[in-house]
Amino acid sequence: MELIVAEVLSLIIVSSIVFAHKYSRRSREKTKEDSLLWVTYTSLAYLLFSILFHLQLAGIFRLSLPMTRFLSIIHTISIGAFILMWMLVIEQWVLQSKQVLSLLTKLQVTLFCLFSLASMADLFLNRLFQFTGSRLSSGIGVPSMLLLSSLYILIAMVCLVVRWRSITVFSRLLFSLIISFLLLSLLFFQLFRQPYLLALSNSFILLLSYLVWQRKELTLDRLTRIPNYQAFYDKLVHTTLHKERITLLMVDIENFRLINERYGTSVGDDLLKVFATFLKELEGEAYRLVGNRFALIFPHLTHNELVRQVRSIRSRTARGWMIEDILLTFYVNIAIVETPLKLNTADELVESLEFTLSAIKENRRFSVIIFNQKLIHLRQRRLEILSVLRKAVIDTSRVIVHYQPIIDVRDNRILCAEALMRLQDDRLGMISPGEFIPLAEQVGLITKLTEIVVDKVCTLLSDHQALGLALSHVSINISAEDLVSAEVAQRLLQILRRHKIDSTLIRFEVTESMLLSSLKSSQDTWKTYQDYGIKFLLDDFGTGYANLETLVERPFSTIKIDRSAVSNSRNQYQLLKVIAGMLTALDKEMVAEGVETEEQLAAVKEAGITNVQGYYFSKPVSEQEFLGFLTESVCVLPKHRIVNG
Repeated sequence: MELIVAEVLSLIIVSSIVFAHKYSRRSREKTKEDSLLWVTYTSLAYLLFSILFHLQLAGIFRLSLPMTRFLSIIHTISIGAFILMWMLVIEQWVLQSKQVLSLLTKLQVTLFCLFSLASMADLFLNRLFQFTGSRLSSGIGVPSMLLLSSLYILIAMVCLVVRWRSITVFSRLLFSLIISFLLLSLLFFQLFRQPYLLALSNSFILLLSYLVWQRKELTLDRLTRIPNYQAFYDKLVHTTLHKERITLLMVDIENFRLINERYGTSVGDDLLKVFATFLKELEGEAYRLVGNRFALIFPHLTHNELVRQVRSIRSRTARGWMIEDILLTFYVNIAIVETPLKLNTADELVESLEFTLSAIKENRRFSVIIFNQKLIHLRQRRLEILSVLRKAVIDTSRVIVHYQPIIDVRDNRILCAEALMRLQDDRLGMISPGEFIPLAEQVGLITKLTEIVVDKVCTLLSDHQALGLALSHVSINISAEDLVSAEVAQRLLQILRRHKIDSTLIRFEVTESMLLSSLKSSQDTWKTYQDYGIKFLLDDFGTGYANLETLVERPFSTIKIDRSAVSNSRNQYQLLKVIAGMLTALDKEMVAEGVETEEQLAAVKEAGITNVQGYYFSKPVSEQEFLGFLTESVCVLPKHRIVNG
């Protein structure tokens, strides 16, 4: 009777785990495989059959001889079933090779099915399980089950030993405890034919594993159900601690924000889920780091293996996925880091991945880059610039504003100017915006820099009020973050109010790509600037992002044609002529950027463009040099101010 009570208590514990596990799944997507749930199911089956079997042996109820034989055999099979499930769980968590895992799973399941079929057939043969009356007396059925279960445990032990260095200390202890308890329980069952320890140990390790599973849930991404950044970082800590050689891939979906804005976030979420499922099916371990950024950890790959994995990812994304009857294809950027590195710490690996991905986005020539010695020096340069950036937002004297004049080619006089930011450092010298702007955007300092530049430009206009008559405006580049934030808009406008600057003297430049990525989210903030009297210029037009709808929806005062169109001399500058003709038809003012040669200037004039910016007239110059240009009267009064005057 004590055995039955112990088994009933175990049944209550396991049933509670099943209920809690199922309840927790309601708030998340169901995974394709849920190994812990299958273990609880087989444990429940074993306990139910075991309780019925022992109640029948105790004479609490009677069954016919065939039913008694059936119950005894099913009880024996259920022992092997839950031990098999336990071992498959361990192998699934331990093994990294999906091919090896699949092979071992098929082998063990096949052996179990053969044993189960032979056992069920023995209902009629009476050879494996021999009964005396209603009691199992002899036969090789039970020893065969114990031998088969021991084989399962042995396979799991070998997998654990082989992968010992690659799993966490906590996992080692847990899996070793599970194997030890089950092995001891089988030995106890074989020697004394008493399943006390088997039932109790199974309930104990199942409860312990459930607590571990709950902890693991915290390291799973809720949307994609693959490990999250914390799990990724923990894995890196483990691999660097044990000095394992691995290959890391950081995979970033290009322009994912546009997918969300065009098709909605539900479509974007579904795309992330199917992409995560695809990455999960690769040979490496897949992680979702943040947003549209994923990571893969492989054992060290040879060059050919690495090429194969990269091609597999790129070819699959090029084919795309059908989401709500929409075929979505996309490009990915892939940053690759191979260990060991110099310091070989988790932080160094993460930093190297992020730096390599930044290099891809800044370069735009390659979508796949492997971190190497050359990039180590560039990363060091990046860290030094980051240090200068953080100092510059505190000591604003480090932020230098240069001005590049925009010329009216009809009389070669300065019409307006663009304010361009530089960083000055005693050791690094003058740092160009191409180096520090992307970095400032990544670390969240770009808004502060914008405020500093706006303040310096307003100070110039306030201190030299004659500039308000000499120039139509000074344009300042604004970031996507500045454009969508109402709070930033109020701070920038407050700077203008403090300096008592005429709002028409300040204009903001936005790029095609930035405008497209923030078109909907920036509408309210855009109106706030316009209501105050600030106009906008569309920068870098002709790079392929903007369209006619964008030009019509947003009333730009001026369109700046990108240098790539200005320098494209094919078919006698036909592209430049087409763009200029279209903008003229839309009644837009134009500025040709990047004019550096007399030939380009002649082409610009022939296209009907009168305002020019480029090295042909002047590079960006310091504030004092720019003031010198103006005092030499190389400027022109805007027409509307002549009339008003």
